[in-house]
This record gives sequence, C-alpha cells and structure tokens, in this order.
Amino acid sequence: MALAAGAIGGAIFYSLHIPLPWMLGSMIVVAIGAASGAPFKRSMTLRRVMLIVMGLLLGSFFDGETLSHLGTWSALAVIVSLYVVAMTISSLGFFRRVGDMNLPTAYFSSTPGGLGAMTIAGEDAGGDNQLIPIAHMIRIFCVVIAVPAYLTFVLDMDLTGRSRGIAIDIINPALHDWVMWLSCAILGFFGARSIRLPFAEVLGPMLASAAVYSLEWITVPIPALITIMAQVVIGTSIGAQFANLRRGHLMRTVSASIGSTALMLIGAVLLSRWVSPLVHVDPMSLLLALVPGGLVEMSLIAISIHADTAFVGAMHIWRIFLIVLSAPLLFRLFWRRP
Repeated sequence: MALAAGAIGGAIFYSLHIPLPWMLGSMIVVAIGAASGAPFKRSMTLRRVMLIVMGLLLGSFFDGETLSHLGTWSALAVIVSLYVVAMTISSLGFFRRVGDMNLPTAYFSSTPGGLGAMTIAGEDAGGDNQLIPIAHMIRIFCVVIAVPAYLTFVLDMDLTGRSRGIAIDIINPALHDWVMWLSCAILGFFGARSIRLPFAEVLGPMLASAAVYSLEWITVPIPALITIMAQVVIGTSIGAQFANLRRGHLMRTVSASIGSTALMLIGAVLLSRWVSPLVHVDPMSLLLALVPGGLVEMSLIAISIHADTAFVGAMHIWRIFLIVLSAPLLFRLFWRRP
C-alpha cells in the first residue's frame, strides 16, 4: 500500500513538473497518509536493495579526472568538518531549550547526520530512543523539501530537467553492462559489510561503481526506470516513518528540529557563498555538500542541476564518517552520566 501510494504521488508530482518528483512526491504523499493513520509500512530489505542501486548511480558520476581533485577536496573537507562542529553546537541549544530534552537526547539529536548510529549511541548514553530518530527524520524531511524549493524559487534553477538518472528514457544496456552492475552491487555491498564500513548499502556499491566507471570498463548510464523505482522506494521509506509517532513531547521536538534545520540551512547558504570564490568551487556544489540532508537525496539534486555529483557525494561520505566516528567518542569524553 505504501509503495502504491508513493508511486501515485511520484507520478502526480512528475506530471506537475515539480522538482525531484519521484522522491518528493512519494515521500510527501506517504508521510501525510502515515501521519493520518494509514497502515503504511516500509520494507527494510527492499530499501537496502534500492540504496545499492543508488550507490551504483552515484558511482557512475566518477571518472578519471576525479583523482586530480583530491587535493582541493581535502581542504574543503576541513570546511565541512568545521561546519559540522558549529552546527552541532548551535543545534544543541535548540534541543535543550526549545525541545526541553535531557543532554544525551539533545546532543545526539543535534548532529547533522547519522540517524541510525546516533539513535543507537544516544540510547546507550541514556537518551530517548524515540525522540532522537524523530529529530533526525524531521531534519531530513525539511531539507529534502527546502533545498529544491530554494533552488527553484529563489535561484530560479530548473530541477525538472531530464538529466541522466532522472529522465524516463530508453536505454538498452548490453549483457556486459548488466554483469558489471551486478558485480559492483554484490562485491561492493558484501565487501563493505566485511570491513564494517558505515552505510555499506550505498558506499560499497558506490566505490565499486566509481572504480569501473573511472577505468571506463563501463560507460553506459544506469537505466532511468530503475533509478526512478529506487527514488520511489526511498521516498516511501522516509514518509512511512511518520506512522505511529508518539504524541507526548512530540511538538516540542518537531519545533526544535525545524528551528535547528533552518539554522543549518542558513549556515550552509552563507558559507557556500563566502567560501566558493576563495576555493574556486561551484557554489551550488558546495551548498549541496554542506546541507544536512542525506547522501542519496542531495546527490539526486546534484544530478538534477548538473552540479559536481562526485564532489557532493565525497563530502557527504566524509560528513557521515566524521559524525559516526567522533560524536559518540566526544560525548563520552566531555560528559559523564550520573
């Protein structure tokens, strides 16, 4: 039922030429239905499969020139790190005062990323294991809606263009292409799992796909119909999380999450405008690298506006690693539970 509603929402948004129609349409329609009591659920197995597909898609935007940019990207990774620290500290105040949360719940709700890892770490530290994922879910939801709206209505950019991975076009890959994609998916996923790489469903296939596309072992883009299916599943998965939300204390958490997200978005917009001329990076690519949305969602927007998708993906990967590895350690270092 959730997938059917999501597909209908995506089709409606597509017909209305709304930005990122398949992901936004499925997410919004399913979220409204779930919050209204519709029995919508999500399949984690299907979501993993489609995240693997998105990993293959993101990897396909890497090429032989990517390695030449690593020096510049390492400097920009420092900027992303400073942004993460500043936004986490600022958001912590929102969740403490507006959300009226205890310190562990507020701290692990305030990081600009790492929903799953922060929920687990927050619960271990004595935080609320329902409010933390709600805070992160509201952040992702707001970012996925606000960023396309900002690009479309403020900067007058066209996000409905039929770019690679977004349009419904006709591609007939050869058997060799299918074998390469399947090999990247299987080897990438299980290889990433074997070394316990965070976000293995996306990062493993993405790295494998980036390697074969950089070596030009494959040059054919992934068929758009498959990526559209992945967007519907991912959008439906986000929307379905609004089912069975606990009502008590919820509105304060939502208010704090919206305020925190607005602060993060404003910070990303200002920082991208100030820094991009200094480091000679496209401001739109830097903006998408900074905003606290998901790796997959922001990369899809990058594809739509022809931004540097490889750069955006690399910076989000760095942000995820930074948050997942450092946030729990810093909390244990600076705070002791009574």
